[in-house]
Amino acid sequence: MNSDFLKKRKVLLTLLSVFLVLLHLLVEYFQGGIVTHYFLQSGSLPGISNWWGLISFPLTTWVVLTRIEKRKPSSSKRENLVILYRFISGVLFGVLVSYLFTIDSGFLDYLMLGLFVLSFFIPLYFGEYLIGYTLGGMYVFGANILIIGGSILILILFTLYSIPRFIYKLFRKKVN
Repeated sequence: MNSDFLKKRKVLLTLLSVFLVLLHLLVEYFQGGIVTHYFLQSGSLPGISNWWGLISFPLTTWVVLTRIEKRKPSSSKRENLVILYRFISGVLFGVLVSYLFTIDSGFLDYLMLGLFVLSFFIPLYFGEYLIGYTLGGMYVFGANILIIGGSILILILFTLYSIPRFIYKLFRKKVN
């Protein structure tokens, strides 16, 4: 796969992300106005409008696609399927989190704890998960909250995946 094709695909997917945010903002606008999320849910503190999603989601999409390009210079079908599965599982997780949040379910806490436990065994810190998670939950939360929260979550998941492996390598080196 040549680099021109990858660049065209990256531009197309970034433009698609702009369209999806515009569609979300259009729905919000006609349902009572664009939502602003306030820090600590207090109106006296500064807020982040969902309008910022027009910048944050396409920028995040561009950065993630650039990281995917750098991570896999060759493109085998298996690698592309793994990226697609990560994206789809991120979308499904975002939809599930959004649904559980809207029905005010206590299962959401267990779902997040399960994600942390799962991250000890599976690397869940790739950007495909972030884009999928943001896309899956954008209708309920808007893009900004999910990108900020998802980035923090990915950092935690990376730490939970990496630290036990580092300790194992350190222990193994001292034993040998």
